Amino acid sequence: MAVITGLHLYPLKSAAGISVAEAWVSREGLQGDRRYMLARPDGSFITARTHPRLQQVWVTQVADGLELAFAGMPGLAVRPGLFQRRPVATGVWNDSFTAWSTHPDYDTWFSQILEEPVQLLWLGEESGRYRQKLGTGVSFADGYPLLLISQASLEDLNLRADALQQMSQFRTNLVVSASRPFEEDGWKRIRIGEVEFRVAKPCSRCIMTTVEPGSARFNRLKEPLAALTRYRRGEDGEVYFGQNLVALNEGQIRQGDVIEVLEYASTPSYPDSAPRRRALLCVEREPLARDMDTYWLEAMDGKPLADYQPGQHLPVALDIDGRRHLRHYSLSSSPTRPGRYGISVKRQPDGLVSNWLAQALQPGAQLLAHVPAGNFCLKPAANYLLLSAGSGVTPMLSMVRALADLDQLQDTVFMHVCRDERDIPARAELTALADLHPGLRLTFILTRAGRGWSGHAGRLELGHLAAVPDVQRRAIYLCGPAEFMDKAGAWLQALGVPARQIAQERFSAPVTAEVSRETRAVQVRLGRQEFTGNNQQDLLTQAEGQGISLPWSCRAGICGSCKQTLKTGEVAQPEAPALSVAEREAGVILACCCVPLSDVELE
Repeated sequence: MAVITGLHLYPLKSAAGISVAEAWVSREGLQGDRRYMLARPDGSFITARTHPRLQQVWVTQVADGLELAFAGMPGLAVRPGLFQRRPVATGVWNDSFTAWSTHPDYDTWFSQILEEPVQLLWLGEESGRYRQKLGTGVSFADGYPLLLISQASLEDLNLRADALQQMSQFRTNLVVSASRPFEEDGWKRIRIGEVEFRVAKPCSRCIMTTVEPGSARFNRLKEPLAALTRYRRGEDGEVYFGQNLVALNEGQIRQGDVIEVLEYASTPSYPDSAPRRRALLCVEREPLARDMDTYWLEAMDGKPLADYQPGQHLPVALDIDGRRHLRHYSLSSSPTRPGRYGISVKRQPDGLVSNWLAQALQPGAQLLAHVPAGNFCLKPAANYLLLSAGSGVTPMLSMVRALADLDQLQDTVFMHVCRDERDIPARAELTALADLHPGLRLTFILTRAGRGWSGHAGRLELGHLAAVPDVQRRAIYLCGPAEFMDKAGAWLQALGVPARQIAQERFSAPVTAEVSRETRAVQVRLGRQEFTGNNQQDLLTQAEGQGISLPWSCRAGICGSCKQTLKTGEVAQPEAPALSVAEREAGVILACCCVPLSDVELE
């Protein structure tokens, strides 16, 4: 049984929302929702799609108006009794209508925040915007009076997305519980309290959802759109999340109200290429070396874990202080011992995630993970050299454990470089394996060896590798810091080891690199209009800055509304869902996400 678990108003379009326990539903939406909007002097509307700073404007409802706050600015009291109420021609998307001016002081306050001239508009006691296809008046909302999303749908998205999402990013009015994700996709007509609603259509999403909560930053990974594009994209190219509602009568609704489904609809089908992560439970922690522990993980749902190969890594997602951090940790466990994954992590002095794991990932805690992946896998061979340094030892532990269980340690050299004896990983276990399997030879090289150490001291040298018997014939697996791997790889090839026999693993926390280019001016010609732009911003933003209006909708390369044809010049056009290979080859570009690199002319 679904119930209302959250009710949210957005008095000022694109500003922060307000949570309420109950709300009056009119035909235009929730009472007090989106009654104010910012516009340019010419009346064209402004949202956080282009001005994300708007989401940092905090709104409080008071008996005689609104109290607004923005960091570094004096507060603003908005009082309808002071409004000038001068009619202003404005619009939202393709709807043109009349709103009302408020007060010059309010305009000045917002103009200082957005650093351009804007005006605060009021919708009026009754909206002057009538949408014929809905048969009702609508507020300053994008297109529909109300938006509903289930908490289960958000949770499903958070199992897939590479950044942690909050419901506030989707500007929903009604948050509901549901027994399964996207259950609301199959609703056609519902009743909540005393109000009946028509579920009009799925809500298409845009770049505004990628503004990180509490900031004016767009997410660098373009989440949640990146994930939604992979599993909630319709045949029309739009991505959908949530359902738009139209109220069929007026009345009060409250948190806790039950949702009665009066009529069902066929559920849309979307291609799904965004796999869910699984919740893994930490069941045991095992010290491996100084500042290095093995975390033993089992599936929360009790179902079997996915198979893997020795050497592969586990892609994990860790939510720390409201932000998602992605890491790829090599599995140190062996697939020959199913039922558990083991990841061994070395604690770094300045490592946010490794320190969080050391403190928080105790037995009973959990994390999210995709299935094991990677091409660094143990292949059958007559003999091996497993060569590692630092935390690069983890895949080697998986390999040596698997070889031991399969009784294939007839001729294996395990060579590891670390600081001192306290840093030798799984020393007792490896020594016991060497006693049981005479074909396993252990070599530990200590960079800070103590006086009592009788083994190899210093750093890895060419001589250490030259001393490995038949090194040219061995299957070699190499993992560790980049400098260590570069030197070891070069020395091995100098000793005559074919490159094809050396498997290497390099990975780190995923990052999204921003292209850095020296700023320079470019000439942009759009039909008969021309202006001087730059090679830093996208074409759409630059055109708008010149007062040139181009079509757009999502501003994220999804919908294709901003397609243009490049006649001359060069642009940096990233991969985008709305642009096919054939279109790219024909010179079609997306103004919302391409950057001119030279003088350009568009049709």
